[in-house]
Amino acid sequence: MVMPWLSYYVTTKAFIKREPSVQELGVDQWGNPAINPYIRARLRNEAAALEFVAQHSTISVPQKVRLWEENGLVYLRMSLIEGAIELASVDDSLMPDAIAKVTAELEKDILPRLHGLPKTGRIGSSDLELPFIPSRRFWRAKEDREWPMKTSSSYVFCHGDLSRNNILIDPECFKIRAIIDWESAGFYPENWELPLWKANSPQEKSEMVRRANERDVGFWEGMGTDGVGEQSHG
Repeated sequence: MVMPWLSYYVTTKAFIKREPSVQELGVDQWGNPAINPYIRARLRNEAAALEFVAQHSTISVPQKVRLWEENGLVYLRMSLIEGAIELASVDDSLMPDAIAKVTAELEKDILPRLHGLPKTGRIGSSDLELPFIPSRRFWRAKEDREWPMKTSSSYVFCHGDLSRNNILIDPECFKIRAIIDWESAGFYPENWELPLWKANSPQEKSEMVRRANERDVGFWEGMGTDGVGEQSHG
């Protein structure tokens, strides 16, 4: 499937993400070439995050199979998680029970283990060779610039986009089978791991992000940004 912000393919055994081509991205509302912020670095970051989490924990994530570049585009091949469904696809009548069970498992088990992974002492990717990608909620629509680096021993490893689409569960008992979509993962202040899976509507999710933006905008002082940017797909 080709979308404006990402192309992906599903086989019987694998899930493949691909950077969109210039032709696929098209133009923005002003007729200028569209930009998918940091897409090449994000795919490389996801590959690094999958390896990092698998190496240092038993948290269930897709296995990184291959990361490569072909015809100028970055591809990431991962194992397919079989027999699981997205939390977002649970029937409305069952959603409260599913959310309660997922919340308990995340907050009591998975997130403490994730945030306890070995630290690098700097913000951003677990791969120290990759540039720092700011949190998705601070992107500007046409942004693809480099940001300066911050260091701190308090930064913990975060997923960065724990929405219902990125949590795969057992359809019968609602136990978490895997966490997917690690493009935004990295070392950040712990309170940046927003409980997006608890939002019951796009409006509720937007309000959660808005409040977090207001809380965190001061963090970027001196890092080359003049305020909170627009959200982008990804």
